[in-house]
Amino acid sequence: MKKPFYLFLLLLNVQLYAQEEGHLSGQLMINGNVFIEDQAIGASNTPQYDHQIFGSEVWLDLNYQLKGFDVGIRMDIFNNSNLLNPRDSYTGQGVGKWYVKKQLDDLSIQVGYIYDQIGSGLIFRSYEERPLLIDNGLIGASLSYALASNLSVKAFGGKQKNLFSTYDSFMKGMALDAFLELGKENKIALAPGFGFVNKTFSDDQINDLINTVRNYTPADSLGLYYNSYAFSVYNTLSVGPISWYVEGAYKSKDIYFDPDARRQLFNGETTLGKFRNDPGSVLYTSLSLGLKGFGATLEYKRTENFVFRADPFATLNRGLVNYLPPMSKINSYRLKSRYTPATQDLAEQAFQVELRYALSKKLKVVHYLSNITDLDGKQLYREYDTELVYRKSSANQWTVGLQSQHYSQEVYEGKAGVPVVTTYTPYVEWFYRFTSRKSLRLESQYMDTKQDFGSWLFFLAEYNIAPRWSFAVSDMYNVSPAKTKDLHYPRVDAVYVKNTNRFTLSFIKQVEGVVCAGGICRLEPAFSGIRFTLNSSF
Repeated sequence: MKKPFYLFLLLLNVQLYAQEEGHLSGQLMINGNVFIEDQAIGASNTPQYDHQIFGSEVWLDLNYQLKGFDVGIRMDIFNNSNLLNPRDSYTGQGVGKWYVKKQLDDLSIQVGYIYDQIGSGLIFRSYEERPLLIDNGLIGASLSYALASNLSVKAFGGKQKNLFSTYDSFMKGMALDAFLELGKENKIALAPGFGFVNKTFSDDQINDLINTVRNYTPADSLGLYYNSYAFSVYNTLSVGPISWYVEGAYKSKDIYFDPDARRQLFNGETTLGKFRNDPGSVLYTSLSLGLKGFGATLEYKRTENFVFRADPFATLNRGLVNYLPPMSKINSYRLKSRYTPATQDLAEQAFQVELRYALSKKLKVVHYLSNITDLDGKQLYREYDTELVYRKSSANQWTVGLQSQHYSQEVYEGKAGVPVVTTYTPYVEWFYRFTSRKSLRLESQYMDTKQDFGSWLFFLAEYNIAPRWSFAVSDMYNVSPAKTKDLHYPRVDAVYVKNTNRFTLSFIKQVEGVVCAGGICRLEPAFSGIRFTLNSSF
């Protein structure tokens, strides 16, 4: 990992002394946590609470542009970090990313760490989600060529990143994208595309699989394949105010681990978890309509056996080659987002609908529905939400709404035998601007449920002094506990902004729950402590 770093420094040094001045930019992000044990809420029994006390993460991005070259590097530093595994500690440092790009007429060349996707990402998406420490960049080379003004092709190959190393399998793929305008005055637009990805397991990966599955009974025996393939066809149709996207993907037989599948033992008993090699498919579509005073969005997705990983032994959020769009609303309110469903890659059928319309210039209404089942029709998640926004003036706005949820903890959190969580959550928010610089936001929510931890009450007050300061205080109170005594989870935040620097200092007590980023979710334990973050760009 040192060679790319030295290469970057050499290039940077040469370019800085070149006659033509280039452009240097960058970004620094720092997270720091002080862990304060609180056994009452379950914030204990991890290395950080037991003896490490402090944990941090640092990302430093540097980018330099000169004479058509674009060169970049990112340094990553982790010290007693709980991002990789919330119940464990991770320490490491090194080059997290480097790249060199060059545009040669219609040809674009890139080597290093590649972040890209095909279509909506159903068969391939390399991306980063720092809150969950997901960084599955492809380390290799990518070529993109404009065959015409409305037709391009790209191809790539490499190995997927695994922290500061790579997975052994080799990925390669290509995509063909076009754009067409039809009809009088070009009122109809089409953006079709085709994608292909091939994954080849290494000898070591296949040998590890052989050593594992040789203990399977004949009833669970399976063939092992070095190569698997995935294809997708997609298109966006735009006609006036209507936009319709549709994508279908198919994956050939591919070896993956199913933790919920039953495997027969030689004594006749069964156990959970086994490797499978079934083919898979995904159908995803999104239809949107935008008119004056009215908007609507409809999404549908059907997924069957579409696990696609760089390593068959990787679990949870590691080694993901592709991305399946989530089929639930991204809720910003604390209690509304407490139960968020993770995308199911083995068996999921889901749709979501959002309707937005204005009753007047001051009053707007949003209706939302999400429904998720498995392929046998078993209910996994359902959400209804109706929200009214009343803007009395530019300085005075009210938001009120009611959300209800049906959430399977057994499926989404792996808690066997627990009942389905049913919630009803009314919420209200008031925003008032006193002057051009000073404003106040008050937020309150109540979640009524008899499952899991029981009912909750949440309140937040946020005071802003633009453009420098922001202060917030909140409390999440277990008003009707189902498990333990009633507990408070307070939080205090102070934010200072100057130019492109943002400093945040927080005191936090956070309940155990699901944390999601872009539809990728995991269950995290309770947190108690002080958190500092710095975001700076230059």
